[in-house]
Amino acid sequence: MKTLLTLLLPLLFGTTIFGQVISYDDFKVIIPFLQKEDYKSAFEKSTQLLMTKGNDSSDIRGIVTYMNIFSAAGMVTLDQMTHADFLKNSNKYIGQYIVMSAHPCVDSSKQGFNTLKFVTQDGEIQGSTTSSNNAKTNILCFEYFKYAESIAPSEFIGKNVRCGGTLKSVEVNQNKSKVWISRLYISNAFARIMSQK
Repeated sequence: MKTLLTLLLPLLFGTTIFGQVISYDDFKVIIPFLQKEDYKSAFEKSTQLLMTKGNDSSDIRGIVTYMNIFSAAGMVTLDQMTHADFLKNSNKYIGQYIVMSAHPCVDSSKQGFNTLKFVTQDGEIQGSTTSSNNAKTNILCFEYFKYAESIAPSEFIGKNVRCGGTLKSVEVNQNKSKVWISRLYISNAFARIMSQK
């Protein structure tokens, strides 16, 4: 009996640790790295969280997953990761829930970095964002959203909107250029207006 308890205790302890989810405090640790464009530190911390915490479908885990992909794209622009390694890393998250940064929603006729706009593709309204570095010299991710429910763009224009859903596929720049790094395709997507602080 004592031997059985000795074997079960580490198993229970291991299950408890693995079952923990990513907390808001965990997520907040990554933000300063991204603000400073210290992509390598953001990538390492987000990778650690995604590997050591349980796989849940919370918004926070979805945000950390996006931070991981976004920071890896940033590393490509700084020659800290290759396009091939970026794709290998990002493909791990296909089929998983992902939540993007909030962006101001603009009219579809406007062009701009770090904004969301709605366009009509194949008879349905879809969303797209162009997420860049602070200097707007590199596009880290083009993001395309196919929504689970119909969208009325007029309800979103002029507001900060967060999108997310299931990561369906990832493409990298075939020319290995750093002008843009990746295209992310999101299915079963949502669009949420963020409350003003």
